[in-house]
Amino acid sequence: MEWLNIFADESEGGLLKGVFSGWQSIVGIVLVVIGIGMIYVGVKVYRGFKIDFGGQVNVPQEDTHIPTTAKIQNKVKTTMPDFNGQGEKEIIEWTMVYEIDGEKYKQTIPDDNYTKGQIIDIKYEPDDPNDFYVYDKQAEEAAAAAEANGEQEEEPAEKNKLGLGMIALACLLIGIGVMMIIS
Repeated sequence: MEWLNIFADESEGGLLKGVFSGWQSIVGIVLVVIGIGMIYVGVKVYRGFKIDFGGQVNVPQEDTHIPTTAKIQNKVKTTMPDFNGQGEKEIIEWTMVYEIDGEKYKQTIPDDNYTKGQIIDIKYEPDDPNDFYVYDKQAEEAAAAAEANGEQEEEPAEKNKLGLGMIALACLLIGIGVMMIIS
């Protein structure tokens, strides 16, 4: 009970007057401003706004990689202990082989529902053929054709329900802020 008396202010005032004493109106205004900002951001997030904090791009902006094909050879299964304490976890990878200037290169790639003997499209760096990435040749050709025709394929953004949660929290903050200003 004594710690409640520390926050209590015996002067006359509203319901929350004792908690913040003379700062109650300022805190209320700050909460209202933060709430308005959160509503703005919440609406943007709900409409599909995304922020990419990664900052790294797997494919260089000026792509000097040369396209070729690779053949999927073997499935490699690796068993590792699951760090959640739930037994073991199995990781599946595939080995692939491709040939550049008569020299064969063998690489391991993550599983993407490949099958043994499947031919996939890759791009490699001419100076270092071990530097490669798997790419979707059909999607790249479709994008190039659309760009040549002046078309821009823009997918509609997915609605993100996190935005609704932000808006609800913002309304709560605004309500508390208004109560603090009024009382």
